[in-house]
Amino acid sequence: MIGLTILAFSSQLSAQQYIGGSGLLKIPGGELRPDKTVIIGSNYLPEGIETARIHYNTANYFFSISFLPFLEANYYLTFLKDNAGVFNQQDRSFGLKLRAWKEKAARPSLLLGMNDFYTHTAEENNQTFASIYLVSDKTLPIQDHRLKLTLGYGFRFKGKSNLNGLFGGLRFYPAKLNWLELLAEYDSKHLNCAVSVLLWKHLSLYGGWYGIGEPAAGLAYRFQLP
Repeated sequence: MIGLTILAFSSQLSAQQYIGGSGLLKIPGGELRPDKTVIIGSNYLPEGIETARIHYNTANYFFSISFLPFLEANYYLTFLKDNAGVFNQQDRSFGLKLRAWKEKAARPSLLLGMNDFYTHTAEENNQTFASIYLVSDKTLPIQDHRLKLTLGYGFRFKGKSNLNGLFGGLRFYPAKLNWLELLAEYDSKHLNCAVSVLLWKHLSLYGGWYGIGEPAAGLAYRFQLP
């Protein structure tokens, strides 16, 4: 009964990346959300998920918008502790995804993306989520199901990169369950997995594991601009 209720009030699911951009869990996907899509949400970030700077459990919140057919932008803020161990600071970051071309029947998509590429200070620990990458998607029908493959490469940026080298993943969409998404990925360092659901066409929730050891969780609300 619960599953039927969810299905009745859902639409096709698209995962959210843990910093707000379209993608899997930690890695970006080779697609953009539909034009004029706005998403506001928050994610739990366990200790050690990024760099030595974040050595405690924390969270972020984000705003993402696809305001042109070929462009997606997201702004995300991560809660940080001061030297006294109090959460009274935030790491502010900005990300962009530009589409070179869409996926076709015989051709995968191709996108260029960048995260946390600007800072107004010279502190060494800034740009925690820095990355520049190329990423591609290809969808494979399996009877009535869909399997989406993602493959990308992250380049070092200012001596650091959150995506350093080859990364990839897969997403599985069961037939007639367009509110459900199963995903697994390699983020150039660890294997991660999650389950994501979309409720009432607007509320998305996910849960899983980073590195098959640290819990992953997040929620977001999405809507279309007129």
